[in-house]
Amino acid sequence: MQHVLRFEGSFERNFAATDTSGGEYAGEDGNRQYAAPWPAGADGLLFGFMEQRGKRFLAVRVRYGDDELALRHPVRLDPVRHLGGRRFSAEPILIGDEPAGALFGDIVDLNPEQRAELTALRDRVRRAIASTDARADSR
Repeated sequence: MQHVLRFEGSFERNFAATDTSGGEYAGEDGNRQYAAPWPAGADGLLFGFMEQRGKRFLAVRVRYGDDELALRHPVRLDPVRHLGGRRFSAEPILIGDEPAGALFGDIVDLNPEQRAELTALRDRVRRAIASTDARADSR
């Protein structure tokens, strides 16, 4: 699966208005900006992140397919753990299963009041992976 992190603006300007519409945010000049489109091959978890003062980056939403959750408690991103050593960028950042799994686990841990929705999302991803593995084994 191909997972992606996408920049969605300044935390201070945008987090309070975070919802599941995604894609739009207030730029530094106050004008509406649009996040880069998700890459065409992204078939895994899609994470939106924002930049907090001091060059801190926080995951603020997670999406899989048509299901999207705005996080009540953002998760501080660790480039080694959550990006597989990649650097932050305004362009979408492609990540593998291991960093995506670590980030998703941290999201679940820090958002216990959203555990039911997050668990349902995780179960959908696991079913998709199992289905893909079963198709590969039958070839």
